[in-house]
Amino acid sequence: MNHTTNLILPSLLAADWSKIDAEVKRASDAGAKWLHLDVMDGAFVDNISFGPQMVETVRKCTDMFLDVHLMIHRPDHYTDRFIKAGAQNITIHVEANYDTSVTETLKRIRAAGLQCGIALHPSTPFEAALPFVQDIDLLLVMTVVPGFGGQPFMEQETMPKLAAARDYRDAHGLKFHLEVDGGIYTHTAPIAKQNGANLFVCGTSSFGPPDMQQSMRELAAAVAG
Repeated sequence: MNHTTNLILPSLLAADWSKIDAEVKRASDAGAKWLHLDVMDGAFVDNISFGPQMVETVRKCTDMFLDVHLMIHRPDHYTDRFIKAGAQNITIHVEANYDTSVTETLKRIRAAGLQCGIALHPSTPFEAALPFVQDIDLLLVMTVVPGFGGQPFMEQETMPKLAAARDYRDAHGLKFHLEVDGGIYTHTAPIAKQNGANLFVCGTSSFGPPDMQQSMRELAAAVAG
């Protein structure tokens, strides 16, 4: 899939974990091709979600592409566990603490045959990603402060950065996806698209409504074309 293809990625953070198999199937039946999994450690962000075992469980439930976002310190220490669990893309934060380095972690992910990505906190400038843009498949611009779902979309703080990433990518002939995560609904997704996004992580707006097929259709329509 190239960086001009628009995709809606349901975020497992908003699913009902008491019936995870059914929720993953609900996303697949609603047309999702990628599923987004937010891993939080309670240190890098002020919340704890799940770890490799949840990724492994989801992997057993589906053949959807698993987009794993590590909102954790020392992601290099844990990378191998998520690789073994069945992740297909692993995105790491430039702001996290590392035993080695961001570059070495990206190399390890790539060497395992996975795609890799860099994520930026809303307050982190695009320039922080520049040392790594030649080595990534995906740049994730967080459009809320990471840690909790249901937050409002931070347009003023994040859209100029997203546009700068798009302009740099295109000017230098790069091909990485631009992903947004946080406050993505039918009225905010088009704003992100206008500024370069092609991957739209949707939690509350996808899993929240009782008719997920309808919600996914509406979200996809909002970024069509």
